[in-house]
Parts: sequence; C-alpha cells; structure tokens
Amino acid sequence: MLRKLLFTIIFVSAAAAAAAQPVKVEWGVMGGINVPDYSTNMDRTEIKNKLGWQAGLVTSLKIGWFSIDPQILYVRQGLRIRTQAGDELNLKSNSIDVPVLAAFRPIRIVRIYAGPVFTVMNDCKRKSGGDKIDFGRVRPTMSYSVGAGVTLFKHLLIDLRYNGQFKGKKDVVLPDGSRMDKLRTYNVALSVGYLF
Repeated sequence: MLRKLLFTIIFVSAAAAAAAQPVKVEWGVMGGINVPDYSTNMDRTEIKNKLGWQAGLVTSLKIGWFSIDPQILYVRQGLRIRTQAGDELNLKSNSIDVPVLAAFRPIRIVRIYAGPVFTVMNDCKRKSGGDKIDFGRVRPTMSYSVGAGVTLFKHLLIDLRYNGQFKGKKDVVLPDGSRMDKLRTYNVALSVGYLF
C-alpha cells in the first residue's frame, strides 16, 4: 500500500511539472569502468570477477526538476569460473544495455535516478584451445539501476550507479557437465560523460 502511494505521488508530481514547464532535451556521450560481482550458491564453484567497462550515448528529456533519461550502452565484463572438477573457464560478456531512468534533480547540477535496464544483446564466449566458443547468456534480460550524477561546468557528467537484477539465472550448464544452481550478477559503474 505504501509503495503504491509513493509511486502515485511521484507520477502526479511529474505530471504537474510536465504541464507547467517546457521539455528541454540534452544528449551526450559517456564511458567508464564497472566492477562486476558474479556469484553462485555452489560451494565448490569458485568465481573471480574482472574489471569491466562501458560506453555509449545518453539523453535526457528534462521537465523542470524531473527528467526521463533513456540511454544505450555497450557493456563489457569478464569472469573466471573454476568448476568442481578443477577446470578453469575465462568468460567475456559483451552486451548492449538500454537503461530508461526516471531522474529527480533537486538542484541544478545533481540528479538522482532509478529505472529498468533492458539487455537487448548478450554475447558471452569462452576460450578453448585458441577458439572462442559460445557460453550463453550470463546477464539478465531485464534488471534495474539506481544511482546519482553531477553535471559540472554545464557539460561534464560524472555518474555513479548500482546495477542489480531481479532474479538469478538458474541451471547454468558448464562444459564438464556440472550445473551451477544459480548465477547472479551485480555491478557498480563509475562513468564520465560530456553533454552537448
């Protein structure tokens, strides 16, 4: 009940702001690093996370102190899995993410946001004897993002966000035939951008 009331207040406030002020469009480019946290509930399967990166286009439809910020980001992440049999897999995940964020701007240079993230392409490969073999999806098709950003000198964007998922991927089959009951992924991303 409290959650519904909160969402109703947010949307009514946004609608009132939209009716009172014109829409201003911002756009720019952004790039940075992400620190992934892949984990599993299997005791004998060890996962080591690798530093990743992301880059892409950002837009913002500003209506007073509120904005909708659709983005498109190329995200690269890596992880190493040591299986129960002792084999080691080095995986590289490439994805295209589309966050659609609702942002609140309590003061001109600060924005606080949250929203869904749609992963429209997810390609994960592993190396085997010089060949790259498809491993399958390791990231969710829909997740969420929360964070904050500041805009300095009207053009420099600094952004920190936490990306989580609603549920873990189940029954991940490894090359030795063993299965991971559940694979979860979260990451913290720090980016710098330029708004035109």
